[in-house]
Amino acid sequence: MKPANLHALLLTAICFTALTPVAVSQTASLNAAGSKSIPARFQEMNGTWNVEQRMWPSSEATPIDLPSAVAHRRLMSGGFLEEAMELPSGSKQEPFTRVAYFNYNSVNQQYEYFSLDSRAPQMMNEKSYGDGIEGDVENKGAVILYGGVFVAPTWGNAKDAAFRYRLTIGEVKKEREVIRLYLTPLSAENAKEFLAFEYVYTRRN
Repeated sequence: MKPANLHALLLTAICFTALTPVAVSQTASLNAAGSKSIPARFQEMNGTWNVEQRMWPSSEATPIDLPSAVAHRRLMSGGFLEEAMELPSGSKQEPFTRVAYFNYNSVNQQYEYFSLDSRAPQMMNEKSYGDGIEGDVENKGAVILYGGVFVAPTWGNAKDAAFRYRLTIGEVKKEREVIRLYLTPLSAENAKEFLAFEYVYTRRN
């Protein structure tokens, strides 16, 4: 893969970990609920994590390793989870800051996730259907979040490639968690969904 194309794909990866912003009235309701409504999943995700990232340009491609990162997660007083990701100390990669928020909206009973990254400063959002807990073989017990349609300026050899996407946020098991992004091309007839990005979190503390 050409370096320019790899850079474009990396910027695309940055934009995905993001979901639905909460309306003001809904936020007030969640704050009123207090810490009693914090899902156990959020409490398990709290802390500092090492993150290993991989990318697949297509369903038949060999995965590409992306730069390692460190994610600092903390529970906020409103009952949602804040995540700040950056390069580990001593890394020679170009510095970046990525901020994300993961929330359970008790008003509409949906999970919501939102993120913004300095490497590609644009906001994206996704949300679950109902409680979002679904159980396929690969992502048993994960929260499934659905986005709309996005267009990647460059994807492999394609220009302005359109995709539908979904994000799975796995359970924390043995101090490890996996988040996966799946894409479905819209430019080809009968196109199948494929795993495009995988983020493996391992707890530091």
